[in-house]
Parts: sequence; C-alpha cells; structure tokens
Amino acid sequence: MALDPANYIDELSITDPTATDLVSQGDDQIRTVKRAVKQSFPSVDIAVNAIHTSATAPAVAITEGLVWIDTSAGAGNHVAKIYDGSSFIVLPFSVETAQTVDINGGAIDGTVIGGATPAAVSGTTLDGSTSLVLATGATVTGIDNATVGTGSATLLATQGAIKTYVDAQVTAQDLDITTDSGSIDIDLDSESLTVSGGEGIDTSATGTTVTIAAEEATTSNKGVASFDTAKFTVSSGAVTTKDSAIIGAASLEDLSNVSSVSPTNDYVLKYSSTSSEWQPAAFAYPDKLTTKGDLLAYNSVDSETRFPISGASNGDVLTVDSSATNGFDWAAATGTTINTNADNRVITGSGTANTLNGESGLTYNGSVLTVTGNLLPEADGTRDLGASGTTWANVYSADLHLDNTGHVGNDVDGSTGSWTIQEGSDDLFLLNRKNGKKYKFTLQEV
Repeated sequence: MALDPANYIDELSITDPTATDLVSQGDDQIRTVKRAVKQSFPSVDIAVNAIHTSATAPAVAITEGLVWIDTSAGAGNHVAKIYDGSSFIVLPFSVETAQTVDINGGAIDGTVIGGATPAAVSGTTLDGSTSLVLATGATVTGIDNATVGTGSATLLATQGAIKTYVDAQVTAQDLDITTDSGSIDIDLDSESLTVSGGEGIDTSATGTTVTIAAEEATTSNKGVASFDTAKFTVSSGAVTTKDSAIIGAASLEDLSNVSSVSPTNDYVLKYSSTSSEWQPAAFAYPDKLTTKGDLLAYNSVDSETRFPISGASNGDVLTVDSSATNGFDWAAATGTTINTNADNRVITGSGTANTLNGESGLTYNGSVLTVTGNLLPEADGTRDLGASGTTWANVYSADLHLDNTGHVGNDVDGSTGSWTIQEGSDDLFLLNRKNGKKYKFTLQEV
C-alpha cells in the first residue's frame, strides 16, 4: 500500500490507497488519516463552525459562533455577521476593504458613536492624525484670548489674541539699514522709508513697486553708457580716457578708424595701412578638421599635412616612420603568424620562431587530465576510444550503455540493438532498451 506520510490534511493524497493495495494495510491508512485530522484541528472537543458566504442565511444546523458573510447587498456592500445563539449580529468591519472599521450606532465602552444624537466623548487626549474638523459655532475650551505672548504649548489662540500680540510686536520693532556711508533705523509703526536717487540714478514708485533706473551718461552727468553691435556711445558729448584705462593699448585712438563692414564667424580685426583703418578679415588658422578620423601634422618641410581616415585601410595603425615627411604614417598592423590554423585546434609555439601552429592533434603528457564537461566526438559513431595495440589499461564506469542502432549491424546476425549493463549488490543485470526485457547474468564463483 502506498501510505500517505501525512501530518496535516492538505498533505493527504486523494489517490491513495490504490486498487492494488492490500486490505490488511487499511488500518495503517486509517491511522494516517486520523493523525492528520487531529494535528490539523488540535484541542477541538466540540463541533467546529465554518464561514458561510451567501446572499441568504444558513438554513440548517445554525450554532452559536457561526460566521456568515452576507453578500445580498452586492459587491462593495458585503457584511460580516455572527450567530449569537438566537440571531445574527452585524460585525463592525469590512470584509472587502483592508483595515476598515464601520461603527454605526454602536458603542465603545458604553459611549454611543455615530448615532443620531451621539454622546460626548470624554478622555485625556484627542488625536486627529490627519485633521481636526469642528462644526461652525462649536465651542472650544482652553482657548487663550489675551496671553498668547507667553508662548503656551497647550492653549489655542483666538484671532483677537493673535492681533493683539502682532500689533504689540510691530509697534516695538524697527527696520535697521546699513550702507557704505552710514546707518539708519525706521520705526515700522510711525515712519516711512525714503528711496532717493543720486547723480545718474533715478527712482520711482508705482503701486507696490519701487524702480531704480540708471540715467544715460553725458558730459555733465555721471551715468551709464550704452552699447550697440558696432561702437560705444554716450547720449551727448565726447568720452576721454587716460592711456592706462585700456589694458594693452596706448590709447583709444589706436582703434579710432574701424571699417563699417560687418564681420562673420571666425573673423578678426586686421589693420590696412593702405586704407588707414582696421578691417574684418578671415582668421588665418581656422578649424580644419572636418572629417572623422583626420589628423593634421606640421613640420619644417610642409606647413600642413593632412592624414585623412579615408587614406588608411580598416585595421591600420599610426606608426613611426622616419622616412615619412612628418615622421609617421598609416600602416597595416603586424603580429604573430598562425600556420595551419583551423577551428578548435590547440595552438602551440614553434621553437624560438615568432610563429604559432594550429595542431591537428593533441598530445597530453601530464599525470591527470580532468574534464569538467562532456567528452564527445564531433559526429555519431565516428571515433574510437583506444585502438588495437594502444588499449586503455582499465575502464572505470557506472552503467555501461551499448547501442549500435543507426549503424552497421553486428558480425553474427547483422542486427542492431540497444543494451544497458547495470550493477546490483550480488548480480549483474542486462536491460534490452528496444523491447524492455530484463535479464540477469549467471555468475559462478571461483
């Protein structure tokens, strides 16, 4: 009999016992079932109630403690009820929404919650983790209406208390201002701050905005000069600077004559003695690398030599070449030669020559060759393990599989077969893999 090794109900197999099991083993199976039931329901000495899920109440055998999930109101409105011995009472939690409690007309420690006229809740601490909502006109006790300045941590201040405190603070405060040439303080309760302009600076105020603007510079007024794309100007009069006012130039007169021709990108100013003026001119050494991989070289022979990527072949490298104009050039990479190369051959060195050979065979002179994967021929039935005159001394194997199906038949009757020799504790067995028959070798002890 295939006995269930079950300790609990869910480990019992519904297919055991089988039709071929002995009837005498039935008592063992019964003990297994009894053990699984008792261990699944420990300490149960009365009838156990199940949870009834239906739109109608259980019709028979209603016992106290039976739980009924009433689904008659539809999805989202399922109600959990429990039988108290005479009727079902509604439990105050949802069976469809996690961590949801619904107290409607119930009571906590005798205090009515959620009823039409709920009783007052009395306690030492009321904790509203998200918000505290009070009805309009609700009375709050423990409110500070006069002494908010004391900084009480337990009283709630009214608008009147807050206004009284803020007014007192504003009256007592002033605005301190420090400048490069003096400091002032403005009484915020009785004084106004005046923002005045000076020479070259205008101020104005509109609405809630104060604007400070610079005046244009003139010969009679300090101010801010204006710039455009071509020249430096003031609104009227002339501008005179000392020689040291412009770094790197004797005076502005050195740039007094500049051509009005508009320059373009990479242009510089170039002086023309013929025209006696500075003129825009193209830069003599603009960016010249425009193609991926190009190199530029300079030496005393040529002012510039370009080495374009298109002049080299894939795999070429830049090599030192003393005979080249610039001392280097593109050249094919050189390396070790591999003779008689072929896939999956072992590579060996050829003496002291800079040559590697792809060997067609493998000679291993070590003591142990360890193979962590399978050792396979490249095709089915194509290679031998050993040969006449070069046999293996001993062959150590687990099961021995002999199979010549798909190849030439044997030398006796020309047929093919598939056999496996397996070891037993006292016998050797032979399994015919084609017809499933099993044999035992006859052994004679010597």
